[in-house]
Amino acid sequence: WHVTTPEFVADLSPQEMRAQIKRHIFTTMGHFHGRIKVWDVVNEALAPDGTLAENMFLKKLGPSYIEECFRWAHEADPSATLLYNDNKVEGIGSPKSEGFYKLLAELKRRKVPVHGCGIQAHFNAAGTGLQRPPTPRMVKEQINRLGDLGLSVCISEMDVRVSKLPPNLRQVAQKQIYHDIIAAALTEPAFDGVWLWGFTDRHTWVTHFYYDDEPLIYDEEYGRKEA
Repeated sequence: WHVTTPEFVADLSPQEMRAQIKRHIFTTMGHFHGRIKVWDVVNEALAPDGTLAENMFLKKLGPSYIEECFRWAHEADPSATLLYNDNKVEGIGSPKSEGFYKLLAELKRRKVPVHGCGIQAHFNAAGTGLQRPPTPRMVKEQINRLGDLGLSVCISEMDVRVSKLPPNLRQVAQKQIYHDIIAAALTEPAFDGVWLWGFTDRHTWVTHFYYDDEPLIYDEEYGRKEA
C-alpha cells in the first residue's frame, strides 16, 4: 500500500526522512494529546511472506524505523495506547501471521513501548487458498498467543466481501463470518474490541480499489442487513 505517502518523502535523505517522521509523530500526537487514547503507530510493515516489506522506510532507514516510531510516539504521549496494525494476520498458520507474531515478540523483548496490535479482518466470503477467511479457532489461537506477549488485540478494520457468491447466499454467509469471528475473539481475555471499516455499502474502499461489493453491515440505503 503506502499509496497515500506524499511523493516528496521518497526524495528525502535518510537523515531528513527520520527527522520528518519524528516531527510528524510529535506534531500530530501533540495536537491531539489527551483526546485520542489509541494510535496505530506503524501500519502494514510486513510483506506477504512475513518479512519486512521493502518500502521506502525500510530502504532508507533500515528495520529500526519501527522501533523508533514507537519510542517517539511514547515520548510524545506517554499515556497513549500504541498499536501495530496489519492485514492477513488474523489467524495462525500463514507465513505473514507468523511474521506478525515474531515482529511483536521481538519488539516486546526489546522493551519497545508497543501495547497492542490490530488484526484487520478484511475477509472475502468466497475466498480460497490464502484468500480464505481463517476459522474462528485460528483467530482465537492468534489472539491468545499475542495476549501471552502482554498485548491487547483488536479487530481493527473488519468487513466481509460477498460479491463473488450467488446473490441468495451473500447475506447469510456474511452474517455467519461476522458472528463467528467476533464470537471467537470475545472468548479471549486479550481481545479489546472490533472496529468496522465503514458502516454502509454506499461508502466502501472495496468499490474504490477492486469491484462493486456489499461488505458492510448496512446497505447503500442505510438499511440494516442480516449481519
